[in-house]
Amino acid sequence: MEGNTKETRVIFSFKMEKERGLLNVDTFELPKHTKLVKGIQLLSDYPDRLYYRGRQRIEIGGEELFPEGFESRILMSSLSVAPRERFFELGDVLPGDLSVKVRFEDANHTTTPFESGYMVTLVILIEESQ
Repeated sequence: MEGNTKETRVIFSFKMEKERGLLNVDTFELPKHTKLVKGIQLLSDYPDRLYYRGRQRIEIGGEELFPEGFESRILMSSLSVAPRERFFELGDVLPGDLSVKVRFEDANHTTTPFESGYMVTLVILIEESQ
């Protein structure tokens, strides 16, 4: 990381309200001074629902980073992991047009009921110029 840049975490959230539903979110945008996208993490107010039921496609800056049906559990980590190490490392992805698009799917799981839905939080680790 250069002296004129800093690491920042950008947080986006949405609510999955429809069981076995599909949700397209294309209104998220990275800060205008973003130089690189370094990592990504998924969180939820009901982690078990996200872990067992969640699948998504994630696109940043016009580039598909995770394909349709990519399981949420791969992008999650437990609280026993140090905060800095909870990110799925992407290397140094260029931010392109700064857009963040998510196509999220809730899939049925027999041991994890949907009930009233769940919030999904996408945390993106970026490097931005100061």
